[in-house]
Amino acid sequence: MSLTLLPDGTPASKMVDQLSSYLREVLSSVKKTHLEPPLVESDFDPELLARIRSLRSSPDELYRNSLDTAFKGVLYDLVTNNDAINTATLPVFCNFLDLSLVLTELEISGPNLPLDLIEELFDSQTIPSCECLFQYLESRIDRVTAGVEGGKGKALILLRLCNELLKRLSKTEDTIFCGRILIFLSKSFPIGERSGVNLRGDFNVDNVTVYDDILQGRPTAADEMELDIKKDEMEIDQKKEECATGVGGADGGGIRSPKRLKVDVGQDTSQKEPTVLDANTLYPIFWSLQHDFADPQRLFVKDNLEKFKVGLGATMAKFKKAEDDSIKTTGKVDVANGPKKTDEKKPGVSPGEKRKQIEGADNDIKGEGFNPKYLTSRELFELEISDLTFRRHVLVQALILIDFLLSLTPQAKEKWKDLKTPNRSVQYAFTLGPEDEKWAATTKEQILRSLEPDVQGRLFTRTIKTVLIREQNWVRWKAESCHPFDMPPLGDADIEDAKKKAAKACEIPESYKYTMGTLALNSLWKATGDLTGLEGLTDKTRRCLPTPESFRQPVKDAELEFLDAMLPDDIELAQTKKFTNTWKALRLASRDRFHLFNKFDEKRNDLEMLFEVEEKAKEEARARVNQQVPATATPAKPQEKALEANDNNLLVAADIDSTLSSSAPAQILTPAPTPIPTAPIT
Repeated sequence: MSLTLLPDGTPASKMVDQLSSYLREVLSSVKKTHLEPPLVESDFDPELLARIRSLRSSPDELYRNSLDTAFKGVLYDLVTNNDAINTATLPVFCNFLDLSLVLTELEISGPNLPLDLIEELFDSQTIPSCECLFQYLESRIDRVTAGVEGGKGKALILLRLCNELLKRLSKTEDTIFCGRILIFLSKSFPIGERSGVNLRGDFNVDNVTVYDDILQGRPTAADEMELDIKKDEMEIDQKKEECATGVGGADGGGIRSPKRLKVDVGQDTSQKEPTVLDANTLYPIFWSLQHDFADPQRLFVKDNLEKFKVGLGATMAKFKKAEDDSIKTTGKVDVANGPKKTDEKKPGVSPGEKRKQIEGADNDIKGEGFNPKYLTSRELFELEISDLTFRRHVLVQALILIDFLLSLTPQAKEKWKDLKTPNRSVQYAFTLGPEDEKWAATTKEQILRSLEPDVQGRLFTRTIKTVLIREQNWVRWKAESCHPFDMPPLGDADIEDAKKKAAKACEIPESYKYTMGTLALNSLWKATGDLTGLEGLTDKTRRCLPTPESFRQPVKDAELEFLDAMLPDDIELAQTKKFTNTWKALRLASRDRFHLFNKFDEKRNDLEMLFEVEEKAKEEARARVNQQVPATATPAKPQEKALEANDNNLLVAADIDSTLSSSAPAQILTPAPTPIPTAPIT
């Protein structure tokens, strides 16, 4: 094979050697010993970077191939010199990968170089080393995934890298690392990336649960349990028939089938719940439910659906029995992840053998992650049933499957008809019958009630409900063929229009020319002759109480309008004006003339009566004063002024028995007026 030559006639291998030496010099100049912060262009020697760039005088394809080869040679040297990637050696590899990122960002190397090097590095390391190195991807996710587009270029390398890594991991032992990889992928690709969507709705049928089959030869107990389940269904149907026909009792005339009659024979009619099976009988029935959980399409067969109903009913009855036993033993509701004293006493099972236990068992929110598949050994079955977390996981599985069945009802399928681009792969031909739909709805309510015995259980149930509701939105999105979420970018014209509107909205508005808000209100306010705006509100007349005399003329005007009115509406309006002004005047008079109200004529109901009574009282008071003064005596001028200035006091004195002193006949004693409570005018 002939050597590849550069334009000047030198072999390309010489360029690779030069690039390798430059890369080693650049890495040796970096002294960073931590993962963070990432290296950027300013952290490297600019002279060395200029040397690497100077070799780009050759064609780009040849130069980039040479640079890729030089990087891989340096990478193999690093792997050889370091036994494994750990906390101490991780910064060395991070500096090397940061250098490739910088050269890519400077467009010196190809865009795929960093991911190619990371893929080579993962392939050469063990699982613990890969888990340590994966921190680099998580910390540099924005730079590594820049420019990723689904289906080509860097996206394919990233998908291949993560998928190959997932294949090497154990789903039961490396669950946390698997989750980190999946989270990294979800952050790297857009939410509508079709490569991460199960468009065909395939189920993981490879998830097979293997359990002991030594107890499969005892069908009699299961048959008895199935009869009990059917008996309960018969009793429910019987109660419905009684409610519908209005007939009570067992001899209500209802027609029963021979099958139901056979179930009634030898059965206790007072029993309303399924029989709680022993652990040996329930063991194969319980673990067989996992086949239906892994492949829900099995329930499209009638026999499989009936077996699932029986198995789930028996499981729920056993779970209820375990919860009741826990309450009787401990005196309180069981708590998730809590160590149980009864489990610790049993031989052969040590704490932590089945799963991790955590301290602070009173808070199930702080639980650690458990293995996704439980051990199916018969010896551990009773211990697993007594654990609240185990029961919750199984019931949540049942909730997910029941939600899947309820999405196949006729009412649910009716909602899929308006889809514009339906995905036929997730639209099943199977339709859930009315009886099965009723069973699914009832069972779902029972499971939700059993999940919330206390405050923590209600919080857990609310979380599960939220997840299931959001899952329904994802299912509909998948049924619509996963239409993209991305919105097209705005055009230049739209952007300019938005800028103009924003600038106009930020302008200082001119002072409003209508003080009262609108032209009509402004004109109406000015027509009254009052001032506008705040000047009118600060007018002194608005803060002074009117006198009863000020309503005298409006009352007379209202009486004249009443006499001239011809239409019923005008008559009613005039009466309203008269009564309103009269009431206001009397209300004001009650503040200082309340003593005159007992002299009103009951047959009259007008304002003039007030002024007539007031004038009459003044005359009577003057007459009494004149009788008490001798005829020859001439009233002193101060006394006359007092009479003229204090007419209101004379009105009060008219109702009080006052006497004058004989030694001083010229002095008039007038008692101080009694304060009268006032009331605001409304």
